[in-house]
Amino acid sequence: RPFDGDMTRFDTKTKQDQDVSPTLEYPGIYRSTWTLPVLFSPRNPHVLYTSNQVLFRTDDGGSHWTVISPDLSRKDPGVPSNLDPATAADSAIAGPRRGVIYTIAPSPLVDGEIWAGTDDGLIWLTRDEGQHWTNVTPPALTPWSKVGIIEASHFDANTAYAAIDRHRLNDYKPYIYVTHDAGKSWTLMVHGIPDGDFVNVVREDPVKRGLLYAGTEKQMYVSFDGGEDWQSLQLNLPVTSMRDIDVHGNDLVLATFGRGFWILDDVSALRQLDAKVAAAPVHLFKPAAAYRIRPGGFLSTPLPKDEPQANNPPNGALIDYTLQSDATTPVTLEIRDASGQVVHRYSSADTPAPPDLQTLTITPDWIKPPSTLSTRAGMHRFVWDMHYARPQALRGGAAGDDSGDGVWAPPGQYTVTLAADGHRESQPLEIRKDPRVPVTQAALQQQFALARRVEAQRLVLTHASAEARHVLTQVEALRGQASPAVADALQTFTRHVAAVAGVNPAANPDNSVGAPPANLTSLHYLTGAFANLEASVEGADAAPTVGQRQAFAKQMQTLTRTLAQWQHLKQVELPQLNTQLRAAGLQPVTP
Repeated sequence: RPFDGDMTRFDTKTKQDQDVSPTLEYPGIYRSTWTLPVLFSPRNPHVLYTSNQVLFRTDDGGSHWTVISPDLSRKDPGVPSNLDPATAADSAIAGPRRGVIYTIAPSPLVDGEIWAGTDDGLIWLTRDEGQHWTNVTPPALTPWSKVGIIEASHFDANTAYAAIDRHRLNDYKPYIYVTHDAGKSWTLMVHGIPDGDFVNVVREDPVKRGLLYAGTEKQMYVSFDGGEDWQSLQLNLPVTSMRDIDVHGNDLVLATFGRGFWILDDVSALRQLDAKVAAAPVHLFKPAAAYRIRPGGFLSTPLPKDEPQANNPPNGALIDYTLQSDATTPVTLEIRDASGQVVHRYSSADTPAPPDLQTLTITPDWIKPPSTLSTRAGMHRFVWDMHYARPQALRGGAAGDDSGDGVWAPPGQYTVTLAADGHRESQPLEIRKDPRVPVTQAALQQQFALARRVEAQRLVLTHASAEARHVLTQVEALRGQASPAVADALQTFTRHVAAVAGVNPAANPDNSVGAPPANLTSLHYLTGAFANLEASVEGADAAPTVGQRQAFAKQMQTLTRTLAQWQHLKQVELPQLNTQLRAAGLQPVTP
């Protein structure tokens, strides 16, 4: 983290902090600035560096520090011509030397290699952990040029990138210097970044060689050819000062001036983008491995619209694709498991029904709109929530149901296939388990198997319940047309069907929770019981409990008996009723 000359070590258990400033061991006059670098070695997590005008190193948490460089600043940077005498004299620093080491870049490839840059325009390199330093400053770098960031390459120990800020000299041009020979020569590479937008930071993607990111005083840029050409990566960012960049896994993290943080989730597509991809009529990028992370629990009501808040990252597998032109036919996306079975299928022709505000029991702000497939030309992102498709019959309305997708897809290998305008592209997709949860793959497979069995019985229940409702609706319509004898038969049959199907208890205006069901064997009760059991089985990343397995076995016994009763009604009592109805000249009842 940046610091202004003081450094503390914090104990997370005792909540105490201890001053471990390196200058305690080495008394003297140290120059400072608003932000000085503090960073760990990418090759040794116990080694920490920081600096003033000299470079400090510790490998024991700050208990002891070593000075590993001389004063690396300019001895006499002079006074820039654009600075008036009164301002030049307004300094707490005695003497002409006033610079500090502003950036430190240990090599991720080679032990002992460290790049250092000063805020007065010098770049240094050591390859023996500070025993010897070489001045490798580009000849064009003059005093008062601030070396904002040096990035040591992840692919070549002789390559480094330096972002130079010269706005203190009233020079607002962009400067990014690149060396491929350990600083013996440097090349200015800023094509595509306009004048008037000076560069604060440049970083290299640690996975894709030649992929660079740059943050300027106004925007974000990306280069796919090692800095030869730059183009905007602004997207939805505000126009502000971009101060630092980090690539964390697959995500691009940006820090802006004023302590704002932005994250571009999953840059896998940027790593795969090239001229061939850009020219393809349809292209499906290989998705990054997706972690099956469960969303957080109930976090109270949504914040008011005037409350400052940021968006959470998409929850699911991120699937990116490009279309060279608008698609003239529906775009489809199909996901299959390792055995080739369809897990989910989406189409741009799908039109999700909007929430019914008349029956909605929660505020519409809580309803997350589903991800949709775009048919427009350009690059698009689809988010698969890593669930199987829920059968249409189970979408909404059932007790314990949320009208969302089906059961969780277990961790494993999947295939994603995109189709558009006669073109088909397929890519593998890996789903990984939450690394924080100590659960085995076998346990998750057991969970998935039981959840699917429960879901299958819910479908059986839904079909039987729909038949019962259909029968009762027809019987009710016939009552006004029937003779007393036939009406008695209809009433008797209705009572039998209602007993098997189950009837919602009468509403009690004084009880908002509702009354418990009177019949624990009815189709209505079992529909809610199986929905609740599925929610219980799917509620956590764990193998099914003994209780859940026993509950399924017990409910299956009850369901088998109830379905037998329903079959008896359809196959025995209903034909007898229909005989009477036909004799009376009435329309027979069909299930």
